[in-house]
Amino acid sequence: MSSDAGATPDAARSFDVLGVAPAVLRTLRTMRITDPTPIQAAVLPDAIAGRDVLGRAPTGSGKTLAFGIPMVQSLTGAASKPGRPRGLVIAPTRELADQIADVLGDLGAAAGLRVLAFVGGENINRQKLKLAAPVDIAVVTPGRAHDLRRQGQLSLDDVTDVVIDEADELADLGFLPDVLGLVRATPRDARRMLFSATLDETADVLMKGCEPVRHEVSAVTVSVDTMKHLVFRVPDNGVADEVCAWIAAREGRVVFFANTRDRVVGLAKHLTEQGIHAEALHGDRGQTARREALAGFASGEVPVLVSTDVAARGIDVTDLDLVVHADPPPEAATYVHRSGRTARAGATGTVVTIVRDRQAESVTGMLRKAGVTAEVMDVSPGSKALKKWTGARKPSGPDPRAGRDSRATRGAGGRPGTPGTGRRQAKPTAGGGHRGRGKPPASRPHRPKKKRGKK
Repeated sequence: MSSDAGATPDAARSFDVLGVAPAVLRTLRTMRITDPTPIQAAVLPDAIAGRDVLGRAPTGSGKTLAFGIPMVQSLTGAASKPGRPRGLVIAPTRELADQIADVLGDLGAAAGLRVLAFVGGENINRQKLKLAAPVDIAVVTPGRAHDLRRQGQLSLDDVTDVVIDEADELADLGFLPDVLGLVRATPRDARRMLFSATLDETADVLMKGCEPVRHEVSAVTVSVDTMKHLVFRVPDNGVADEVCAWIAAREGRVVFFANTRDRVVGLAKHLTEQGIHAEALHGDRGQTARREALAGFASGEVPVLVSTDVAARGIDVTDLDLVVHADPPPEAATYVHRSGRTARAGATGTVVTIVRDRQAESVTGMLRKAGVTAEVMDVSPGSKALKKWTGARKPSGPDPRAGRDSRATRGAGGRPGTPGTGRRQAKPTAGGGHRGRGKPPASRPHRPKKKRGKK
């Protein structure tokens, strides 16, 4: 059985006619959520009825509530035991797990359900203490879940609801064996819900033994109705980084995507040196630092994020109107995931891909596969087109803080990177090249050192 919610009137149906319980409806209203998204309208009746579900929907389409509402309703009215959750959500990244736990925590609070995330990168002893009290829904990353199971702190024997979110990303990251192990550790009659931007053999493997109802809300492409897609042509890497600096200096928030951790570190450092408050977001940063960066971006305190693809799964800002591919993504699926950070919840947004001359042909093919027709234009730092489409402004110049080994631009081991390379760079002095703040010191005549002669 399958449906395409994008082609039916279900999206216009209200939550109360989809089977959502009155207590959950009240909680949704306090969260200012009144109308279901297409994936929610399609999935909720079957999921609330207890059926297995296979859902395909793009990032930002409301999948968390599509599985969260049925899970909360299913678990309400019973008690969990310490270390034995009844709901399990498996996510590919720490950021996404935290995001899911926040949403489900708000949703389940009125029902007295305790929702916690258990992810790698955090103190496992603290997580053991949390499991010493009942946890109703555990949101996990695969590696940490297995660590806790091996140490006898987490049992999946009582799980009645299993959710696998972003299944395609879990497979791409090599987590499929770990996810399979977790799923097989749950009771055979546990209900499974799997969500992904693409449905392929990975979904078949993870749903083996089930007869899921299949729901698909759209093709695996980005929406041209709510997004403006632009290709900015530049000659080389140097101009590309300067164009990024002009865009980053705009009013409002922006996310830049780069293809590697070193590139993320380097670009964030370059922007900081141009007087821009930018944070780097990548898997090698500590969990606390990543959470602080995301919280700062959500509040507006941090206007610019430079991120890898994996770390970006936690970026969930509804009013983000600009995403920039500082490096063109290697494949169409990655373009879709990145671009989904903007134009969320029916809003509009602009997606810019910065393309060097040598990349033009490959990017054209990638966009075609993503179902995107982009407007192509040549830009340079300060050009009219750059300002018109992104609100770009001239950067203020070197930041007096740029020489500091700030945590915002550290890579692995705390080493700052060089734009585009990740190689260590000599640390500039404060004030853009001279010591102290204010005017540079007066120049002094050069006095060559005396050469040592043989005695």
